Amino acid sequence: MHGANRLGANSLLDLVVFGRACANTVSEISKPGDLQPDLPPDAGMESIDRLDWVRFKEGDRTTAELRLELQTAM
Repeated sequence: MHGANRLGANSLLDLVVFGRACANTVSEISKPGDLQPDLPPDAGMESIDRLDWVRFKEGDRTTAELRLELQTAM
């Protein structure tokens, strides 16, 4: 779904095509009444931890330096 908001902002036609493609894919892999597995109690915490690592970082390094460090930490 990443970038879907930009597609919609740039072109209504792109949004309609992208939305239909998503709906078709979901209808192929998920049927009414299918049960979803339970999420682990810490679901999403890794993402929040990475975000907080950047948000609360202190220092005089540039954004580009932080971005490179974050990429190598993942």
